Amino acid sequence: MTHADHALPHALAHSRQATPKHGHAQLLGNLATRGQHNLGASLAMLPALGHTDTWLSLTQLQAASLQKLIAQQDGWLAQWQGWFHSACQLHQANTVSKLLEQEINLTLRAVQIMGQQAVDLASLQENLEINYGYWASLHTPVAATAHSSPD
Repeated sequence: MTHADHALPHALAHSRQATPKHGHAQLLGNLATRGQHNLGASLAMLPALGHTDTWLSLTQLQAASLQKLIAQQDGWLAQWQGWFHSACQLHQANTVSKLLEQEINLTLRAVQIMGQQAVDLASLQENLEINYGYWASLHTPVAATAHSSPD
């Protein structure tokens, strides 16, 4: 056995210890719980669908979400324009090593932009799920009478 053969089990054991107890399974559980909550809240608010105020506030929620998505897309477009500008500068390299360095940097920047877009979209989706769940819970008959009754 080589030194590397001994190091691999140790590294794997160490990485398992570093993994938080609430890792991927917890995140997926939270996603499923949020989905179940939103489904229940949506079903509970069916009687409220006959009210114009419900549709108006849903439209406002959708408009806010769309504005956030458009703002994200504007940012992504600016990043890709910067990337494209850098790509157009590749022909200015005067050595193979400089060209290779620029190409690698360009590739890494593209991966970074795509990664940030994925994170932004996941964040927007989570935010939308949470906001929708809160909105739907406010429009259930129980919540509506609680808001309208004097304390």
